[in-house]
This record gives sequence, C-alpha cells and structure tokens, in this order.
Amino acid sequence: MYKFVNKLAAVISAAAVILCGCSEISQEAPAPTTVSQAEEKPYPVTVGSFVFNEQPQTVGSLSPAITEMICELGYSDKLIGRSSYCDYPENISEKAILGSAANPDADAVIAAAPQLLISQSPIAKKDIVSIEDAGTRVMILSAPISVEELYSCYNDIAAVFGGKISCAEAADDAMRPLSDSLRKAENSIESFVYIISPDLAAASDDTFAGNFFSNFGENAAADAKDALTAEELSALDPEWLVIPQEIQDRLPEEVYSLDAYQSGRIIVLDSGDLERIERPTSRLSQTVDHILEQINAVKQRSDSGESGEDE
Repeated sequence: MYKFVNKLAAVISAAAVILCGCSEISQEAPAPTTVSQAEEKPYPVTVGSFVFNEQPQTVGSLSPAITEMICELGYSDKLIGRSSYCDYPENISEKAILGSAANPDADAVIAAAPQLLISQSPIAKKDIVSIEDAGTRVMILSAPISVEELYSCYNDIAAVFGGKISCAEAADDAMRPLSDSLRKAENSIESFVYIISPDLAAASDDTFAGNFFSNFGENAAADAKDALTAEELSALDPEWLVIPQEIQDRLPEEVYSLDAYQSGRIIVLDSGDLERIERPTSRLSQTVDHILEQINAVKQRSDSGESGEDE
C-alpha cells in the first residue's frame, strides 16, 4: 500500500490537473489501484452449517439422487461408496455398498473411511456419532420440494467439490436440460390433479411432485392434505388427470366418468417417470418430454375431432 504522504500527494496532484484544465496526467502521479479478481479463492466455502477449507478427496453417498448429481458434476472419481439403492449411472455398481440412510452400515462406512458422507434423508444420531468419531464428516442435504430447491442441491454439491467461484455456473450447466424442457412445458395445460394412489391421494404443492407439475399448469389440488373423495375430485373438475400407470385400472368408478377421463386428457406416468420424480435430478427433463408428448398427442386428436375414450 502507498504511505499516507504519497496518497495525499496523489490527491493534490490530481486536483491540480483538474483545476488547471490539463488534458494530461503527470507521469509522477501514482497509477490508480485496482482490486485483482485473481485474489478470490474457491475455498473456504460454506454449505449450510459446514465449512470446507479444501475439496474432499473421498466421499460416500447414501442417496441415489446425490450419487447421480456428484457423477453428473464430474466428481465420480471422488465417490468411493454408495447406498444399496444407488443404481445410476451404471458404472457406480463397482463402488462399495454402505447400506442406506435408514439403515447405514456403519462398519462399512468406517472401513471405507470417506472424508465426507452425504445423505438426503435423516440418519440416526447414534450412527452419525459412530461415523464421525471414526473421522468421517456427515452432511445431510434437504430433499428438494421444488425445482428451485433442486437447483440449490446442485449448487451445494458443486460448491463442496469445486468451491464457491464456479459452483453457480456448474449448477446452471447441470440443470440446463431440465430448465430448457420446463420452458417448453410452461402453461401447456390449464389445470390438473395428480392422483398418486387408488384411494385418491393427490400431490399437493408442498410436495416435489405437485410442485413439479405446477410448471405445466395450475394444480387444482394444491392445498390437498388428505386423500380426496370422489365428490371432491369431481368438484375440482381438473382439465387433466395425471396417473401412475400401475394404478390406472384400480381407481374408483367415479374417476372414469370425469370429463378429463372421458375426453382422454390423461397423462400416464411409467416406472421411469415415477423414479425420476421420486429421486429428482436433471434427468427429469426426460419425464417432461414424455409428458409433453402425451399432451401434444391429445391436443392433436382433439384438433382433428378424434376422441380419446378408446385409448
């Protein structure tokens, strides 16, 4: 830094130039100082209540979605252990199995000795204590209940492994396929009810599924807390019904008499769609595309005067 006297001289010199109307700056005047962008460092970075001073070199994941995000962001080489439910991408099958969040294999975790263990579901306190006593940090990330919170999950993981400078850009890149698909889906339907089970349980807006489908149109069951009655569903009169394929033929008779069903305005979710909704990652773009295909097919039939009742 310049000494105070030099700073004062610079100020006086600059003032003299201005007052005299000079167009040139004296060569004796010190050059202006700037803050270098290069001084910013990726670490330390804070994620939730955790502070990381450097990149973890080994990690275990007890969440299928977290495992997928770690790999998608380019850090699969750091992954040394996974839950028994982690099956994507396929090459993670070679990683050590560490149990699950509900039933972690503490001995397997301690033997693998990752620097960091991540889960999206709660882990029993006794298991956390034994794992952390062995030297592994345990971090629980909240499961998302919206697409915005899914982005935050990507951002958090990118910050842990890549630091604070590039995490937002990495999250943007990872989420781009889903963001692009959702832009195409916006306002593609007027209203819907997503029927989850044969007893007419519906996805409200405080669930990820309900919030996700709200990108297509209005969730008529946004405030649903309990299973709907047939009368309540009829009163909501949604333009579209969203139904898992596995329960399509096990619904109350009243459902089949709704105008949405009679007109063929049905979105059927296959097992792949359901899995991507239950453990959301950017691969949800595939589900968005599948849903849009069904919506567009129904609209095309409607425009041509065909009925969907025989589908």
